[in-house]
Amino acid sequence: MTGAAGSMMQCLKCHTPLPSGSKFCYACGADVTGGGTMGTSAGATEGLMQRLQRLVEGKYKVERMVGKGGMGAVFLAHDLTLEREVAIKVLPPDISMDEHIVKRFQQEAKTAARLDHTNIIPIYRVESEGGLNYFVMKYVAGTSLEDVLDQKPSSPLTIDYIQRVLWEAACALGHAHQRGVVHRDVKPANIMFDHDGRVMLTDFGISKALQAASGFTGTGMIIGTPHYMAPEQAKGGTVDGRADQYSLAVVGYRMITGELPYTGDSVHTILYKHIFEEVPSAGAKRSDTPPFLTAAITRALSKEPDQRFPTMEEFATAVWPEQPVAVPKAGAAKSHRRPPPPARKASADAPTEVTSAPTTPIPRAGMTIPAEKKKRSNVGMVVGALVLVAAGVSGYLAFGRKSAAGPPPVATPVETVRVANPPPPPPAPPAARRGNDNRRQAPPPPAPQAAAEGLITVAADPYGEVFIDGTDVGQTPVVEYAVPVGRHTIRVERAGYKTINETVQVSANNPVRKRYSLLPE
Repeated sequence: MTGAAGSMMQCLKCHTPLPSGSKFCYACGADVTGGGTMGTSAGATEGLMQRLQRLVEGKYKVERMVGKGGMGAVFLAHDLTLEREVAIKVLPPDISMDEHIVKRFQQEAKTAARLDHTNIIPIYRVESEGGLNYFVMKYVAGTSLEDVLDQKPSSPLTIDYIQRVLWEAACALGHAHQRGVVHRDVKPANIMFDHDGRVMLTDFGISKALQAASGFTGTGMIIGTPHYMAPEQAKGGTVDGRADQYSLAVVGYRMITGELPYTGDSVHTILYKHIFEEVPSAGAKRSDTPPFLTAAITRALSKEPDQRFPTMEEFATAVWPEQPVAVPKAGAAKSHRRPPPPARKASADAPTEVTSAPTTPIPRAGMTIPAEKKKRSNVGMVVGALVLVAAGVSGYLAFGRKSAAGPPPVATPVETVRVANPPPPPPAPPAARRGNDNRRQAPPPPAPQAAAEGLITVAADPYGEVFIDGTDVGQTPVVEYAVPVGRHTIRVERAGYKTINETVQVSANNPVRKRYSLLPE
């Protein structure tokens, strides 16, 4: 931000004049704190970088600052042990360092670090030392949705692009919510795209960890971005995953219309509107918006959490009905949805985290998204027997006919087996005949049961080509690949690296998940 006349300053993004001391631009929602309490001068930034380097000496080499905002500063660093680039996010250094507060920070941060999903940037380490709280995360050399929206393309974002962004972000949030983690600060700046165009959510749990580290654990402490904040969060109340759903719906509204639903001349005005004023229909502002997408955004923007979708999986299905997501059972740790193997072009920087959600790449803004390629599973063909009975005075002739089922719908849980166009049930056997023919019809033989299936998930760092039982099933990550119960071989290959070979035992109720680190030859 730059100084303006008198006690005013300007937003760097849209150049709107703002009162001195503002935290957010009231026009575009940008964070204008320049790093919150971290200072905005080059000297303060350099001092923080040197302080961090002293703490991580021998483990990481800090290269440069790559981002700064109200939640802290982000530095690009080189992991000296694993020889990879990482991002280190340092929270504002002047927060309380009371022993109990640090313990709460560690607890919240480590909970977020346990998330393991293809669309979530993983956290490698969480530290509180030398007066600094910091996260070491995977470095994604990509752009953010905020950058895409700031480009203000001549034509609006395509509907299929918007669907995919919302769908992948919703799947990631659903994964977190199932594990008790609420993001609390969903906004375009925290929705990244890797170089393959895949959604990567960042800053999971940082809002809660920052709240814990600041010593504010009760209600009344508002941490988040006003333009994307759910009404209950704006009131300082307790929030759950439905607050993230509201925030993501605001993101969707902005992608569809090019506008934020609420603006104002102060933070209090914006929060007041979130709490009391209805949002104009996104469909009314853009005529080519499908009714189902408008309805999904409208419902997710309900003032009362109970009126929104119960889960992020249901919201994801509503915004992209062609790609339904199974709602997890009560108490389940994850969705049992089996996705098709990803068709994206993998790269050395592609994340190796695995999940139950597909990893369909998202193209750059304005690009047309190719149709999904449906890949048939080589397992799961169901053989059923149907006995047809022909009535006649001379007797009955029974014969069987096999019916092969196609692959299950994408959203069908793996425990469920569906038969395409199931035949009608056979007629009931007739009563005993009188007269010369007292024979009863033989009951039809029982239909053979479908073979039990298990699931294999394979990730590798760097990526590699996966072969299961000698069949090439695609590049990592291969997510929940269905195989018959029993022993199977896994082979991971990559030019210039040692080949991984392993035999695994797969059972129906215990999915096999493997993560390999490929070693250079």
